[in-house]
Amino acid sequence: MKTNKLFPLLILTLSLAACEVKMAPSDNWSAWFGTQSDSGYYKGKAEKLVKQLSKDSFEYEINRVAVIDPINAEKKAPILGEYISTRVVEAIAKDRVFRVTQKGEVNDVLTKLNLPPSYVYTRPELERLGKALNAQAILTGKLTDLGTNLDVHLTLIDIASGEVIASATENLTRTKFAVELMRHY
Repeated sequence: MKTNKLFPLLILTLSLAACEVKMAPSDNWSAWFGTQSDSGYYKGKAEKLVKQLSKDSFEYEINRVAVIDPINAEKKAPILGEYISTRVVEAIAKDRVFRVTQKGEVNDVLTKLNLPPSYVYTRPELERLGKALNAQAILTGKLTDLGTNLDVHLTLIDIASGEVIASATENLTRTKFAVELMRHY
């Protein structure tokens, strides 16, 4: 009678011994509980920004844009700003919304004109930048640490009039990765 009770237990043990148990979360879990510090996350945010900017700028017939790295509260362009601007340029080129001035040329002109990356330029500075870069609009940005998240705000400015053509904001999840990139230049 004891063997009748042990036999099913023995069969169950042997059958489970041959099974492999995966102790990692499924791919669905990582989609819901991801760290939001992967490149796909930032690519998606940049694409949303470009979609908002291009939607609001159709009536201006802007053809060529120069992208300036977004700055932080210290009025410096952190690594996160450089990364966001690179992703924005990628999204603009992918959607063929505007022609974009090459980043090296933008940085060279800013150095020659003795202008730092900025969120706000005066009208004479905009005119000098536009002429030197052969651009019709400048895309500037600002990164703000709100404590709970990071705000990326971009503004597209018409060189000729100094008028804001379009503006867009996206919130980034405040991860350790993003905060570190905000602090380094």
